[in-house]
This record gives sequence, C-alpha cells and structure tokens, in this order.
Amino acid sequence: MPTFKQRSVIFIGVFGTLWGLSEATLGNVLHMLSVPLSGSILSAIGLIIILVARIYNPVRGSTAMMALIAAFIKILSFATVKLGPFVGIVMEGLIVESVLTLLPLGRTAFYVAGLIVGIYPILQNLVTKTILFGLSFVPVILDMVRGISDRFGYALGWWLIGLYVLIHLVTGLLAAELAWRLQRRVKHSLEQHTRV
Repeated sequence: MPTFKQRSVIFIGVFGTLWGLSEATLGNVLHMLSVPLSGSILSAIGLIIILVARIYNPVRGSTAMMALIAAFIKILSFATVKLGPFVGIVMEGLIVESVLTLLPLGRTAFYVAGLIVGIYPILQNLVTKTILFGLSFVPVILDMVRGISDRFGYALGWWLIGLYVLIHLVTGLLAAELAWRLQRRVKHSLEQHTRV
C-alpha cells in the first residue's frame, strides 16, 4: 500500500474540497427546493468523487481524510452549526474507507461501497433516533414510514418502504458504476495523452 507523499496530500485536498463544495452548494440548493431524496443524491455525488479519487490515490486513510475536509466545508456553509450533515459525510468517508481497505480496489469494492452508502441514510436515521435519543424502535419505524409516505404523496404502506429502500440501494449502485466508468475513461484518456 502506498504511503502519504506530497502527491497524496494534494489529491486529498483537491478531492476533499470538491466533495465539500458540492455538498455546500448543491446540497443547500437541493434542500431549499425540498427535492426528495436530496441526501441520497448528495451521497451519490460524494461517492463518485471519493471512489475515483481512491483509484488515483490508493493510500490507506485518504478517503477518511477527504471526508473530514468535505465535512468541515459543509459545516462552514451553514449559518448555524448542524452536526447531522457533518456526521453523515464523515460516516460515508469511513464506510468507503473501510470497504476499500478490506476489499481489493476494483469494481466489486465499488459496488459494496455503493450498497452500504446507499442504505446508510436509512440506518443512520434509525440509529440516531433509537440509540442516541432513546426512542423505541417500532415508533421510529412508523414515523419513518409516515415521512416516506408524505414525501411521495401516497398512502402509508409497507410497499412504500420497500420502494424507498430500493431507490437508496439503486442510487448507491448507480453511483458506484458511474465512478467505475469515469475512472476507466479518465485512465484511457491519460494513456492516450501520454502516447502522443
């Protein structure tokens, strides 16, 4: 595994800042417009950025550091301190860091990271409300179902939860596939450029 060098630090700074700026700008716009699933959209964009960055900077710990940079940029974009987005970004970075450390860097690792990051917002909601705030699990689930129902504008139903979970999983997988294709395209362009 490569170690930190000047090139690694530059990659971490550039891609962490790119992720943070996308969270701060696009994130605020999506939330102001009340776009459904805006958290998943932002999470997918962040996933694409950090997966591509990790291919070109395969240093253990680099993804977690990019997440810290992105989270601090995001927190600075608010008029008041909001820990939810900060924790969400850091956790996404730690999840991806863990997957890319445990699995060989490749398409399978991208997909596993995409699945876990895709489902993470739902799990974060459950964990935060049950463990941190001490609420009972069943009322939290029912509250989440009501929230999903309100977002989609349909009557309360378990099929809606299935659809909601499926949308999150597919979003994570699509982001992973886009990241895989993007890094291959960049790699191909760089190879052609160096041949000329």
